[in-house]
Amino acid sequence: MPSLLFDARLILPKPTGIGQYITSLLPELWQAASDWHIHLLRGSHPWPGYGVEQWQAPNLTHHISDERHMSLRQHWTLPRLAQQLGVDLIHYPHFDAPVLYQPIPVVATLYDAKYLVHPDFFTNLSSIKRQYMRFSFAQSLRRAASIIVISHATARDMQAIFGKQPEHMMVIYAAADAQFQPAGTEAITALRERYGLTRPFLLTVGERRPHKNHLGLLQAYGRSQSRHTHDLVIIGQPYQDYTAPEEYVQANGLAAQVHFLSNVTFPELIAAYTAADLFVLVSFYEGFGLPILEAMACQTPVIAANTTAAGEIVGEGGLAVDPHDTDAIQRAIDELLANSDSRQMWVAKGQKWQQRFSWQQAAAETLTLYRHVLERNGKHR
Repeated sequence: MPSLLFDARLILPKPTGIGQYITSLLPELWQAASDWHIHLLRGSHPWPGYGVEQWQAPNLTHHISDERHMSLRQHWTLPRLAQQLGVDLIHYPHFDAPVLYQPIPVVATLYDAKYLVHPDFFTNLSSIKRQYMRFSFAQSLRRAASIIVISHATARDMQAIFGKQPEHMMVIYAAADAQFQPAGTEAITALRERYGLTRPFLLTVGERRPHKNHLGLLQAYGRSQSRHTHDLVIIGQPYQDYTAPEEYVQANGLAAQVHFLSNVTFPELIAAYTAADLFVLVSFYEGFGLPILEAMACQTPVIAANTTAAGEIVGEGGLAVDPHDTDAIQRAIDELLANSDSRQMWVAKGQKWQQRFSWQQAAAETLTLYRHVLERNGKHR
């Protein structure tokens, strides 16, 4: 029986995009790979909404470690653990894969290259940390047995920056988790009561980082007709000391209409997608754009950026706009809210489009990649 060490320490105590990737992929993976044994390395306090601590399967073993990710120490402790467990393969779902002097083949998942493509959005990073990130990306691309990227946009970024050859890299799309389906009336009522959402609302989801372009969305919303009929709900954690969105809201008299929500539960997130009249994601940069598919799965019409991976993922299922053009964002919002037939058309298109993406397919493609890696390393399974 082949065996795998899957490093899931990036399932943090808070919800994140990487956490969602790992927790959506793994259950499908251990079911598809019933002839494999999967050793799951995770922290002691994963976000409860993911249900990781309750995972059980005959071919799954939990190992607990609170060693910090993105540390130099993991470059020897993770390989040592893999050797102690006698695994055939390591899957490390981040850019700083422990590939130096690694006798066991490593598969790494790379989500985006935002730190390298747009360093201007991350001014708080020290020069040492930037150098470590670039070095880690380069080493992972050079030394990993195979690289998974979650969009063609990310693959192009990696090739442009590092010249990585396509045969070493495979695009495997993420998807909306199966739990993202339209919420019931009770869940929506509970959400509205808890957060004081008395009016119809627009929704965006994502950590409040500069590249998410919350400021551009706020500017478009502040000038739109929707301001008079709809609130704007922004779900996502604050990012370090970046407060430009909050400052804009206060300076422009929008405090009563804009709701910044953090630490919402998983059911609340699904209810928010369902209750929203419109979902808007106009990031300057996305490695994938998972909320786009989550909103579509909850039957909410989508406006998304037409650049980077967001444009690739929204495809034919939503209305794509230039994220740098706040007038275009404002017009798209007003046009959709003014036309219920148009909204229903985009709901139908979104429902059809998001069915192209599934975690079952992602798991099957990931397992095929694992087998190819073992074959290339002389371990025919």
